[in-house]
Amino acid sequence: MIVDDDLASRELLASYLEPEGYAVVIVSSGTAAIEEARRLLPDLVVTDVLMPGHGGLQTLFVLRNMPETSEIPAIVVSGISPRILDLMPAAAYLVKPVERQKFVETVLNCLNFPSAKKPDRLPH
Repeated sequence: MIVDDDLASRELLASYLEPEGYAVVIVSSGTAAIEEARRLLPDLVVTDVLMPGHGGLQTLFVLRNMPETSEIPAIVVSGISPRILDLMPAAAYLVKPVERQKFVETVLNCLNFPSAKKPDRLPH
């Protein structure tokens, strides 16, 4: 699931993932992301930080506090300072503009190590 209030950003990130075979759900707000995450239980949430209404930080905290969505890994993709991104409850942080290969690799890593900020062991 990609969450961003900017249409161009949503479309760009989706265009990176769809050719790799990922099914992508796109939403334009944190509120919609919470509703869709509860309904769809996506494998991953990719969110911007600064959005009207529920921003990325608030959205991720809500998802972390709901039992059904608490283990969904998240990637934050934002144009804000990386130091602020350290506060996000996410598995990875990327600063816009994001290169295609770096984004796809980060998604793959987060799907392989979904519940930890940093993997403590390699998959078998």
